[in-house]
Amino acid sequence: MAEKIPANRGDLFEVFFAAAVAARFVKRAKTKSAKTLPTVSGSDVDIVLTEMMKSGYIKKVNDVGSAVIDTVSVSVSVPKKAQDFLSNRVNWVKVSDLRNGAIAFVNSHSRLNAQARGLSINAREDFIRVTAAGTEDQKGTKADVKIEVNSPTNPDKKFRNIDYSLKVDGGEQFHQVSGQGFDKFLNIFGEMGLDVSPIADDYQNFIDEFFDKEIFTKKYTSRDDAKVTGGGEYLKKAARLVYTYATKKLNDGLDKIDKTDTKVKFADYIIYGLSRDINTELVKFTGNGKVKTRLANREFRDILANSRFNARINASGDPKIEIYKSNVDGSKLSGNTNLIIQIRYKMEVSSNPQKTQYKFYPRNYLEAQPGMFLI
Repeated sequence: MAEKIPANRGDLFEVFFAAAVAARFVKRAKTKSAKTLPTVSGSDVDIVLTEMMKSGYIKKVNDVGSAVIDTVSVSVSVPKKAQDFLSNRVNWVKVSDLRNGAIAFVNSHSRLNAQARGLSINAREDFIRVTAAGTEDQKGTKADVKIEVNSPTNPDKKFRNIDYSLKVDGGEQFHQVSGQGFDKFLNIFGEMGLDVSPIADDYQNFIDEFFDKEIFTKKYTSRDDAKVTGGGEYLKKAARLVYTYATKKLNDGLDKIDKTDTKVKFADYIIYGLSRDINTELVKFTGNGKVKTRLANREFRDILANSRFNARINASGDPKIEIYKSNVDGSKLSGNTNLIIQIRYKMEVSSNPQKTQYKFYPRNYLEAQPGMFLI
């Protein structure tokens, strides 16, 4: 089990990943004829990370066998807790598994290595910018780390830039819809082409049966005051009505041997949620310095649209729909390796910034699961 630390591991993985990617572009072969690049080591990453945490990393490096110079830079925009944690080098050993995972990726990833080798032998001045953009405005992209290449000698040339979306355990979420009201269910399920409006009356009638509807929207002076009203538990029961209906509708369209409109919309929704329809590579840190990858592209969309799935809802607690891959004949598969995504309802009691008022605030999460990287 990972050591408890004051920073988010997903944010830290972004920084290690960016440092390792930069090290891959900097550490070059000695000759143009070399077919493989030298291995990126822990010390290579540490050198980059040290400069990143001081004032930013910029490195000029010669093309192989040439006087032409490329510039590799890294910019980081992650939460302050992550920056503070990494600013103290003593802390790095506490998350060495994340660094090792990033190193394993850059040494084994064929496309990244091919790009790094190509840029190192093209005898053209290139600017290679690696950005860890966890807290930047990411409208239009789901990337956590971006690689952007441009050349002042070829300003009109379009380079194949790369977006990476990073996941760690507990950080699988790629979409959420929050707040009270049936419209939130219309949103989370409607975006995947699922119409849950036929259950709206049942949901509202259930809500209306509660002895005091003001409890749901009232502001409280503490979390405990809110919880003892029972309002949160009642909202969860109401949500279960919707989730149960959605599970049936999902199976009506997903648990079929042929491609269906539901499957196509389900596939489109997942791809958009993961990538905003920009070719993006998902990198999942699986522990022990290992990663799994999956390209969120047209090919993956086709795999999803032509596969068979089975949706299951949990029996109690916060409502949760798990969607598993099925065999072609419809026989159900179980286990994490076949679990593709889950849609999860979570009841929270949120506070204002001053911690003086509290209210019920449900969230609906869409989360990638291990099978997403194996299907």
